Amino acid sequence: MINYTLKQLYSFESVIRLGGFTSASKELHITQPAVYMQVQQLQQNIGAKLFDINGKKISPTFLGKKIYQTAIETINTLESSKLEINEILNPDSGHLQIAVATTANSFVSTLLAKFKKEFPKMTFYIDVTNRLALLDNLKNNNADLVIMGEPPKDIPLISKAFMENPLIAIAHPQNELLNKKKLAIKDLSKETLLTREVGSGTRMTIERFTGLNFNSEIQINSNEAIVEAVQAGLGIGFVSMHSVSLQLKNKIIKQLNVEPFPIIRKWHIVHHAEAELSPIARRFKQYIIDNT
Repeated sequence: MINYTLKQLYSFESVIRLGGFTSASKELHITQPAVYMQVQQLQQNIGAKLFDINGKKISPTFLGKKIYQTAIETINTLESSKLEINEILNPDSGHLQIAVATTANSFVSTLLAKFKKEFPKMTFYIDVTNRLALLDNLKNNNADLVIMGEPPKDIPLISKAFMENPLIAIAHPQNELLNKKKLAIKDLSKETLLTREVGSGTRMTIERFTGLNFNSEIQINSNEAIVEAVQAGLGIGFVSMHSVSLQLKNKIIKQLNVEPFPIIRKWHIVHHAEAELSPIARRFKQYIIDNT
């Protein structure tokens, strides 16, 4: 019967991954002879050679590769379990992985800062990205929570709408269209129309509500770039009001009064239906809902 210990697996995984006993001993904070002893005992327990040494290079044998993969899976499971237990015992701490639509970054960052003050022991990683990457996060369950516009319907999700997301038209402060009290979509026919890249939630919503055809030769992948283009007098921009509130306040750009804008969408906080939220993720989800 084959037996091995966690110490042996940790030592073997570190030696193979780092390529040497010295590097492994530094990572594991034990002596080099102790690492070598653990790996030798693992070989003895398995009853077969697990690695070859050629000069300073250490490489696993065929069986060694199998044991290495077993070690990785075992260590990952153990470390994940440690994290889950720690979060249960210390619900005010824990790590939060969030993916956020670029248009939501400003207000989400503000909410996170306030949440962090209430729970200073928690840590978080925020991925500010486009809709395609958000969908990938949801499909592969790579984030605890996703904050986005309209959630997809082809992925099993738990979704909660928590705040309005007005989409507006913006123009350079000296654009002549601002002189008209009310505009229709047809009044923009001679203007260069600027919005996000193909596939973005903002673009899909505007196209669905207005029937506008955006200039195919112009692709802009950030709201900051749209604002800069509008400031430069390149054309009319279409953005979430939340992403340009400061620019509107400082009159760097102005909002156009054009039907059917503002188009009101909702912001949603979303996670995969099969995912079990950690205590800190559940707290942040409720915090978002209660404070917006």
